Amino acid sequence: MNASTIRFYIPLLLITVFGVFLTVWITTPEKAPWVGMTYSDTFTRSAVALLLFAFALLLTYAAARLAILGTPYESNGAWRSFLAPPAFESSESLNKPIEKIESMVGLNSVKREINSLISRLQIEQQRRLQNMSVTATSQHMVFTGPPGVGKTEIARQLGAVYRTLGVLERGHLVEVDRSDLVAGYVGQTAERTLAICKRALDGVLFIDEAYSLVDGSAEGGGFGKEAIEVLLKFMEDHRSRIIVIVAGYPNEMRRFVSSNPGLASRFAKTIDFPAYRPSELLAIFQRIAHERQYELPNAGLERLLKPWFADRMKSAEWGNARSIRNLFERVCEEQANRLAASAEFGHTIQHISLDDIESAIAKL
Repeated sequence: MNASTIRFYIPLLLITVFGVFLTVWITTPEKAPWVGMTYSDTFTRSAVALLLFAFALLLTYAAARLAILGTPYESNGAWRSFLAPPAFESSESLNKPIEKIESMVGLNSVKREINSLISRLQIEQQRRLQNMSVTATSQHMVFTGPPGVGKTEIARQLGAVYRTLGVLERGHLVEVDRSDLVAGYVGQTAERTLAICKRALDGVLFIDEAYSLVDGSAEGGGFGKEAIEVLLKFMEDHRSRIIVIVAGYPNEMRRFVSSNPGLASRFAKTIDFPAYRPSELLAIFQRIAHERQYELPNAGLERLLKPWFADRMKSAEWGNARSIRNLFERVCEEQANRLAASAEFGHTIQHISLDDIESAIAKL
């Protein structure tokens, strides 16, 4: 039992005992110390007892919350800290998002960055629990990299980490892009952006292709800047209740952050997501097949797919894991067509042949 737990239960015990004695004392007429206090009927005495008991519970909770001020909830505002339940670390719930991150294919440099971030958050949590000072640091981040490399999934698992460690109350993920924030008429962009920010309150707001908000060549570029101003104000007004992650290609995101001093000061940390290598793409393809209960051919799969991956990666439209999922969907269609034409069902329904894969990649 840690110190914060002890500080929580000692006031709970003491004031509950006090409340019980006070209730018995006041509701017993012959022992009442106040002159003229009499309770002649059972209903009145019961009502007074219930009111005093409720007051004792409220007082208990108040004392317990005051005893553990300094936890991560303290930074969320005085009244929210007072009303929120105490946050105690759960290693089991923290392990779940960490395991999901570690199980992702590749992304070794990203995993190192995330592990470092988690270690810092754990130390900060322990310092708060021991009523030690914690240096205020911005939690907002920039994720750079091509599409389909796990940026959204990492953001989702980070939300779970933030919730477990008491940084955020809910830790849910709200994923948006320019089209969700920007409207076509004056005044609507601010309303739309503010509504999305409120949805993300106490969680993570993930803005994909955020650089499009400052792209002057885009239609309604001024509206994008209006969305940024609303976002920055909301981040400042609720700086302990929302974490914003903006994502996009590296060069474009550098221009985005440098386009506004407010962005540069708030997004101090950047995590770069590298594109998958052919061997990693093959592992993703195999994992998708396993998760969907398909069996891939033992021979020839690597020889067939790796060169195709290496060639398609050169295309600007290549979507990494997203393209792998599209490929697998096409492979399943080719397998279904083959089985339907030959009426071969039963145990063969889970087998994918090299011919199915060759037919799929020929049509992509």
